Amino acid sequence: MLTGDLVRATVKEGKVKPGFISLDKPSVRERVEQVIACIDGAEGQRRGEIDEELKDLLGDGVDQKLFLGLAKLVFDQCEFATQSPIPPRELRQKVWLESARRGPLSVVAVEGANTPAAVYAAVAAELGVDARGLADALYADQPAEQRLTRVSGLNAEALVARYNLSLVQALLFSAASVDIRVENPTPADARQLLRAVKFQQLCFSATREGEDLCLHLDGPASLFSQTTRYGLSLAKFLPTLVLHRQWSLRAVVQVKHRKPTLEIDQDTGLVSHTRDAGRYETREAEWFAERFEALSSGWTLDRDPTPLTQGGEGVVVPDFTFRKGKRVAHLEILGFWRKGTIERRLALLKKHGPKNLVLAVSKRYCTEKAAELPEQVVGFAEVIPAKQVLERIEAVASKG
Repeated sequence: MLTGDLVRATVKEGKVKPGFISLDKPSVRERVEQVIACIDGAEGQRRGEIDEELKDLLGDGVDQKLFLGLAKLVFDQCEFATQSPIPPRELRQKVWLESARRGPLSVVAVEGANTPAAVYAAVAAELGVDARGLADALYADQPAEQRLTRVSGLNAEALVARYNLSLVQALLFSAASVDIRVENPTPADARQLLRAVKFQQLCFSATREGEDLCLHLDGPASLFSQTTRYGLSLAKFLPTLVLHRQWSLRAVVQVKHRKPTLEIDQDTGLVSHTRDAGRYETREAEWFAERFEALSSGWTLDRDPTPLTQGGEGVVVPDFTFRKGKRVAHLEILGFWRKGTIERRLALLKKHGPKNLVLAVSKRYCTEKAAELPEQVVGFAEVIPAKQVLERIEAVASKG
């Protein structure tokens, strides 16, 4: 993803317009192809050498943000590795100890002189490796010295698509709030979208307006802590939204000292690089499923439940639906929430049900009133207590 200093955007009349690019512009195509060729054509070279080649390509160009942004996105898809016969830190220690033992080194390579080459030869003999290359391996763990081992594989079209998406992601990183509308989603689409929201542990509320699904997400700028992690999670959610056919997003973002509005939709032309994974599951959900099934309680566990409506005021996507004979219960896991979030959830639960829904709420975000939470709520630290959930669903399950 692009960092804030690489974002190209303009603010006018209270709205922010990302600096999207297109290969239809010859100068853009040239830059995109230059960056890809420079980096992907340097397999085996040091990161520092590639950086120097990129600086030469950039020259005095006026499009520095664009050029550097493209380069970062290509680098993000590459792999660099430390190439050394032994861990460089251990190698440095051996070289320094051998140098200290030998005394002052001569910079002139004359017969009998104590030179760096003699030090490397001694260390190589001790390690049983070739002395050639030891000098290069000495600092091979430093970023500039690591070598390119896997190229990005991006073509021009893919890099432009990733760049445009990354511009929006970087703006969302500092959002105060985000409102999303998905037109007439299928149950599977709604389930996928809300599971992605929960997988990223975003604070959200969901409602139905006619056939449309509407989401309100708290932005990182609205939180008092963990804004960096939360902002990254919000940015990671965007590619899943872009997978849908008809959608729109409106967000209040931070651009320098202003808070303009960002408005985009499916016609913006963003392309997701995320494959449709179908089902997202947090580690809390995975751990719970393992422990619950180990209880052999007679309840079957449906890990792909249908979304539930709450009187037109809310939508719930349970993480699990439980069935035993004709009895049915649901579990929703709330891993990240604030006081207002849980109060709204409990109010909707009391007003509209469903009465057979159990909420598992992370104690990390509980308020001082956590002890007063109703019986339908199960608190958890890292692991959801399966036996306690079983007791709750036995108590609240209804006939399907």
